[in-house]
Amino acid sequence: MKYKAGNRRKAVEYEKALVDWWKKNKTFEESVEQRPIDESYVFYDGPPFITGMPHHGTLLSSIVKDAVPRFWTMRGKRVERRWGWDCHGLPAENFVEKQLGITDRREIGTKWSLEDYILNARERMVATSETWEGTIDRIGRWVDFKGAYRTMDKNFMESVWWAFKTLYEAGKIYEGAKVLMYDTKFATPVSKSEVTMDNDAYQTVTDPSAYDRSG
Repeated sequence: MKYKAGNRRKAVEYEKALVDWWKKNKTFEESVEQRPIDESYVFYDGPPFITGMPHHGTLLSSIVKDAVPRFWTMRGKRVERRWGWDCHGLPAENFVEKQLGITDRREIGTKWSLEDYILNARERMVATSETWEGTIDRIGRWVDFKGAYRTMDKNFMESVWWAFKTLYEAGKIYEGAKVLMYDTKFATPVSKSEVTMDNDAYQTVTDPSAYDRSG
């Protein structure tokens, strides 16, 4: 067929049409259901913070990890690929306190009751889910968003405590010391990943340079 100028659509239109075709034909669901459950391959994908927006860092790791379930699916395994949300930790607390206008941790328990704070936190933990779903669709990743787990769900937290108890009883848990960076504003230790999160962690600065034009 001879190419005719002006007939090609914009790339973004092809992208949307392909995603819509996958959804209409339930391509992902079929790739799971047509394989027997006794041939399951379980892949645990570390969940992103639900309070953050998708960016090149989170999407790069997401694309790389997507290669694993795709590989085992092509090998005939049933890979359900359940999505998850990390709803705990300093980024979540920072997000909620900014939304509520809390500038001092001592306001929790005085200006805001602990119960109100927790209830507000739970309600606000779904703020960016739609943006994530649309972005993950656009990069061509297949995951189960409807059955997504959240780390704040009671059954999830109880499963973590069960795993910890099992490890403790097996003698795998020990107490030690570790040097961590400390946030004086929030009065808590912070991990390296939390320090480099995109919530006000980066600042544009002008870097002065000196040039020697002699010689």
